[in-house]
Amino acid sequence: MQEKWQQWLTNFREHPVKKVIKYCLIALLVIFLIWGVSFCHRHLKEVQKDITDGYVISDDIKEKNFHPKQPTIIKDGTNKTMKTLTHSQADYVPYAQINPQIRKGVIAVEDRRYYLHHGVDLTGILRAVTQSLLRRQVQGGSTLTQQLVKNIVLKDQSQSLNRKIKEMVIAQQIEQKFSKKKILEFYLNNVYLGHGCYGIGSASQYYFSKKQQQLNIGETALLVGIPNNQVLYDPVLHPQAARNRRNTVLYSWYQQGLISQAAFQRYSQPQIQLKIHNFTYDNDISQDYALNYAVDNAVKQLMMIHGFEMEYLFNNDQDKNDYRRRYSQVYDKYYGELLNGGFEIKTTINQDLQKQILQIVQQQYANYNQRSAEGKLEPQVSSTIVDNQTGNVIAIVGGRTTQGDQLNRAINAYRQPGSTAKPLIAYAPAFERGYAPQSRVVDGPVGGVHNWYDGYRGAVTLRQALADSINTVALKLALSDKDKSFYQLLGKMQFQGLYPADNNPIIAVGGFTKGVTTTEMASAYSSFARNGKFIAPSNLKSIIDTVNGRTLYQNPHMKTTVYNSSASYMMINAMQSVVTSGLGKNAALHNYAHVAGKTGTTDFNHDSYFVGMTPRFTIANWSGYDHQQPLSEDQLQLTIKTFKAEGEFLVDYLKIPNDDFKMPKTVRKVGDNLYVRQEAVEKSVAQIIKENYLAFNSAEINANAKRLSNLDYRLIYHLTKKQEQNRERIVNQAIAKYQQLPFTKLSQYSQKVSQLQKIRYKNENVKRMQAKKQFNQIIMQLQRQLNLNQAKLQAQKDNKRLASFATKKEQIEEDRQAQRQANVERLMKQYQVLLDKVKAAYQNNSANKQELKQQLENVINEIRSYGGNVPDPVIEIN
Repeated sequence: MQEKWQQWLTNFREHPVKKVIKYCLIALLVIFLIWGVSFCHRHLKEVQKDITDGYVISDDIKEKNFHPKQPTIIKDGTNKTMKTLTHSQADYVPYAQINPQIRKGVIAVEDRRYYLHHGVDLTGILRAVTQSLLRRQVQGGSTLTQQLVKNIVLKDQSQSLNRKIKEMVIAQQIEQKFSKKKILEFYLNNVYLGHGCYGIGSASQYYFSKKQQQLNIGETALLVGIPNNQVLYDPVLHPQAARNRRNTVLYSWYQQGLISQAAFQRYSQPQIQLKIHNFTYDNDISQDYALNYAVDNAVKQLMMIHGFEMEYLFNNDQDKNDYRRRYSQVYDKYYGELLNGGFEIKTTINQDLQKQILQIVQQQYANYNQRSAEGKLEPQVSSTIVDNQTGNVIAIVGGRTTQGDQLNRAINAYRQPGSTAKPLIAYAPAFERGYAPQSRVVDGPVGGVHNWYDGYRGAVTLRQALADSINTVALKLALSDKDKSFYQLLGKMQFQGLYPADNNPIIAVGGFTKGVTTTEMASAYSSFARNGKFIAPSNLKSIIDTVNGRTLYQNPHMKTTVYNSSASYMMINAMQSVVTSGLGKNAALHNYAHVAGKTGTTDFNHDSYFVGMTPRFTIANWSGYDHQQPLSEDQLQLTIKTFKAEGEFLVDYLKIPNDDFKMPKTVRKVGDNLYVRQEAVEKSVAQIIKENYLAFNSAEINANAKRLSNLDYRLIYHLTKKQEQNRERIVNQAIAKYQQLPFTKLSQYSQKVSQLQKIRYKNENVKRMQAKKQFNQIIMQLQRQLNLNQAKLQAQKDNKRLASFATKKEQIEEDRQAQRQANVERLMKQYQVLLDKVKAAYQNNSANKQELKQQLENVINEIRSYGGNVPDPVIEIN
């Protein structure tokens, strides 16, 4: 077979068609180059910025960026260290101690021209394109240096051209800063090899329980093959795929003469033989549910920071499964990066409150001590408490105990919510469509769904139907939602266990494909208390990169409108009847009069749910067996009893005044009935702007902004005054240095631009917004002055040319006018695009509308500076 294959290749090389393909490839290359020139011409400024950014980032790269980092520290709400995630400093292996087979082998597989290129391999890129066109195999065009930049310097997995340009610039600069040996050392000590292992040292210890110098050829081939796809070639989870990849690597080495034929045959035959060594570092976070939840949140934020997009709704099961595989791969990677060190995670955790809530839950279940076959207490529990004001998770319980039970059910156990789904799926959307709690719907046969009682009650109010948890009414309401808005709303509220089959009204009575968690339910219900605005649940304040001091993430507590305020209040008001006169009467608090909630049980009593709320907090409780078994009547009441105990404790602990839920102006109450005020229908922000643009900048907002403008660096970023002053001093020094830099020749322009860009980056670290804005104004003024001086120098140069070539004066003037006209035409296109964006931003009340408006004004000023005529923009919002 091999002889036939070689003969075919020989015939192909000698065949005239090969010349045709060769010429076609050359033609494609020419077309590609023409396209590239055209693209750069159209996006010149953007490309220039990316290139400049690349140089600026490169200036700050030091060898320490590639060495082991300080351990990751997790702090509670009082800034007290809760956990230090340790890592081994000894895992870093200097070049001279790296197994030669690994050094040579990784180059042979990942970057054959490593010693020939200078960071970017145009030949390799062309080869990758060629291989793809011929459909022989898929190859990447990135060099080892580029991979190092992408994963360690930029930490950006996105496929954008902007990232690629920066990556190529930085890769070439790194090649100038460090030797090839050093770069290879950096790569092999930072490459991700699965299961939280960064670098060949830790991976060798984990997979084979020995040092990387002791690995044989087959073992080194296995490690070298993993980076191509850490999930697909995971030797623990996918041993056969890993074996195939190992053999591919071995064959590549054999072809390139790195190993003999005998070695290839010897090491390609055996199955994968691992000797897993689980590191003994104390990175266990399962003993504290709040800590476990914080780490889970931090990993997800790192994923999103580096380009991963969270998805919640899918067209089909295949898309869902593909997403879960990608999610698992990226989650594993950034969990490993967190363990690898270099982060400070600040949380909102109140350790005393968390401890007392856990004790309350355990007390409620103290009489139930049977254990499962795995030795876990039964029945199990999960409980999540959300602060309605901030959306923060202030306490979380994922089980009866963490002893011998590492599952945090509050975030990882997806169970059926029963009738607690009704407010989210059936009632709140119905209230938005014009129903009210006093509206009547017939309790009668529908869709094969039955009630918990025998027979039907005929026409009932929605308030009564909710209080008595009537299934038929809930399903009828969901069926009347022709747009199936409930499914989109669940996606907005970030329910992670949704499947395409859940886009079905049947989930109104709890029939989800997979289920929900108490954290999802608590945060969703909490939206009702915020007039229908959802805040993603979290217990994080910020994530700081301790290597360079950058704040990577600051919890914005961003609000997303899910339900309108009228529907939200009606929903709460109806749920208050559940507690005062319905199935949730036992959830009433003795020390607080205003409680809303909803009960939920499932078929065969496998799950019990209760979600209850006051204006200040929302609690979601679940109870059931891990291996689904029926709950007894007493056990079904545990979720309500636990809510009552937790709620009464929280009212006293948080010193909550006994206030009722606030009724919005859009609702009026007549007796027990609620109506939407037609004359006070909520106006959108867009309508407010249209009717009175100045009202958007009210005196109250300005007063508050002025009062807080000089304290934001303390309130939001928790910096001391000295720390902020130091950051501002650095920017002032950079500005002073820039102003001292001469600009008497056009050749100095690029250096001045680079200095300005560095000032911009330094200003990013300034957190006092008033100072940041002042610096931005100074930078803009310096930029304008720089452009003006450049124009003057250019004019001087042009004047010299005019003096020398007087006969060409008229032509030169025409050229300059044409250039001005071209600039005006180019800027007019930008003007039109920005004008559309500004209108859309104000229409949608986008967060960046003011920034876009400022950009539009800058373009208008620049057009007029070139003599162009452009009208003042008028923003009309429909």
